[in-house]
Amino acid sequence: MWLCEELEPHIPLNSPVFILGGWHNVLGFMLTVRKPNYYSTIVNVDIDAGAIEVAKKVCDAFPHKVINVHGDSNQHEITVDSVVINCSVEHFESNEWFDKLPNGTLVCIQSSDMTDPNEPWLIRQPNHDLQTFLKRFPVTEQTFVGTIRIQYDHFGYNRFMLIGRK
Repeated sequence: MWLCEELEPHIPLNSPVFILGGWHNVLGFMLTVRKPNYYSTIVNVDIDAGAIEVAKKVCDAFPHKVINVHGDSNQHEITVDSVVINCSVEHFESNEWFDKLPNGTLVCIQSSDMTDPNEPWLIRQPNHDLQTFLKRFPVTEQTFVGTIRIQYDHFGYNRFMLIGRK
């Protein structure tokens, strides 16, 4: 909800939206339910074929609006009029997807300071704090920068978000 509330005011009408590493695409579902006729398309790209199959079921009420694609986020051509969302940058092996974006592209990027010593391969590029995260994604214009604390009974973490133009 935090992402939707902060990002939606900055998205132009009829923009194509790309969600990179969107897993089950609950975010695409949320954006579409909140503003059903606002986006031209919402494309979720994930490298996990099983996640894409679930995403197709989650978003099956919007077959022409929300598209779920099994593929590598680094290989998709994205135009400057698109909005790019990546909420899982700590799981990406590189920033290639970001480096390839055209200058001026509206981006919304999230990460966390989570680590998992039992499964270190899950966190390929950790972000130990907000400043580390921001240095990784240099933008020409910052619209929003923030951190929220997610706390459970037995563990917690900080969630970082950047909205801006590359």
